[in-house]
Amino acid sequence: MIWLAAGAASCAHQGVNYPTTPGPCIAGPPTAVTWNIKWGIEAEAAAEMLATEDALRDADIIILQEMYEDAVELVAARLGAGYVYYAATLHPRLKRHVGNAILSRWPITGDRKLVLPHDARFIGTGRAAVVGTVTVRGLPIRVYGVHFATAIAVGDNGIRDQLRTVMRNADSTAGPVLIAGDFNSTRAGGLLLDEGYTWHTRRIGPTAAGGLALDHILTRSIPVASSRVGSIDRKNLPSDHRPVWALISLAPAVSAQ
Repeated sequence: MIWLAAGAASCAHQGVNYPTTPGPCIAGPPTAVTWNIKWGIEAEAAAEMLATEDALRDADIIILQEMYEDAVELVAARLGAGYVYYAATLHPRLKRHVGNAILSRWPITGDRKLVLPHDARFIGTGRAAVVGTVTVRGLPIRVYGVHFATAIAVGDNGIRDQLRTVMRNADSTAGPVLIAGDFNSTRAGGLLLDEGYTWHTRRIGPTAAGGLALDHILTRSIPVASSRVGSIDRKNLPSDHRPVWALISLAPAVSAQ
């Protein structure tokens, strides 16, 4: 699963007024974060970690997977964030909804659920992306929170079809795009590279049980000067996935807004 986090901005105007122009602004670089919280079971512990961990607590955008309604509400309340949540399915074993969420302290507009192709073999559960536009310091970013199916459930080609569905929807906007979440694949992000996306977490290292890099953050049409990525690895994480973050330094044309 995956989160988008961005540092707070601070603008300094000392000695010179700018009555008709924004003037110079020193803005903290945005951080993207994603996290699969394993059915939302330990949402309270996850919320506390999101609120207190140095690399995560100033998140502007957080993308969560495997969530149900009460778990999303709990995390959002702890962070003082608004949220958009869409259930993809009523899980036959858990007997509750499972879906993705976008959380942010910035405005979220134009939200929708994007249904993805290929239901899972055997249990028939479907997948859906949550979509919303988050305006961070005046910069509108179309955000896609994804959790693709496993290869066992739909095959590698099925995962790619789900990603292509997201890509086609993202093609409807020429502006900045963020796609983040649990890809259930170490290679599917390569499709986005071919379409001009920056794959910030391409070499992130293990993010899930089994030592696989499944959780990823990619952007398009965001001028990037540089980025740093990382994951939180500690004992007794409230999930079988690590929270993954990408600190993105924007090019001057964007960061000076």
